[in-house]
Amino acid sequence: MEKAGTMFRPFLIFTRFVFYSLSFQTKKMNLNRSFFFRVSLLGLFVCGMASCASDRNVEEEVLEDEYNLVEEEIQLLEIGIQQMQSWASHWKSNESAFSPSDFSLDKRVSVDQLEWPEENYIDESSPFYPYLIPNPEGRGVVDIYSYKIVFPEQGGPFLNPDSEVIYFRNDGMRERLLFMGPSGGFEDAVWVTPEYLLVSGFFEEEAGITPKLWLIDVKNSVQYIFKHPLVTTNYSKDGFLKKKLSKIDF
Repeated sequence: MEKAGTMFRPFLIFTRFVFYSLSFQTKKMNLNRSFFFRVSLLGLFVCGMASCASDRNVEEEVLEDEYNLVEEEIQLLEIGIQQMQSWASHWKSNESAFSPSDFSLDKRVSVDQLEWPEENYIDESSPFYPYLIPNPEGRGVVDIYSYKIVFPEQGGPFLNPDSEVIYFRNDGMRERLLFMGPSGGFEDAVWVTPEYLLVSGFFEEEAGITPKLWLIDVKNSVQYIFKHPLVTTNYSKDGFLKKKLSKIDF
């Protein structure tokens, strides 16, 4: 507001100067009042133009900041995909049209943090232990498979239709980072930085299955969801999981 006021001050001074000068001349020349009205309108028009220019500059600054923010997330995405070569290769082998460079930002979502006290129960005796994803700075571990794979009392393991991504933090809290119903699934994950987790998977639309990526800002509870133009009806939903979880006998 102070900046806007500073910008308008020269125009207001100019308008007053013109008004009083003409007022003085009018007393001598006996001009009619409509002349003063026209001059006042001219001053207001000049101030209005300055206000629009100021608002436009502020808007451009905000948009530029948002653009730079998205650029940073895209760079993190590219780094993360490079660490997911097995996942990218799996999609490429199933669909030759798949390219990791075709991902684009779909939306940015701020989520409420869902957490509760619970220690990590996945120890070395668990079949999921080899697939835990430790935070680079030792802040905890991420688990994306124990909810998806169900071990019944009798018979072999089977796939739960729902999926979730859980973060067991070293402060004794369990935080749910992502959840999805039968319409999709999470396949792999990697820490890009100690603050950003990249999760790969798929989503089933009316036309078919499409690959998805979720870049999660764990500290600020923000998700960047990336979409892909590829849609296929020939993708096996459990194909990558069975290949990735080779130590589990399905």
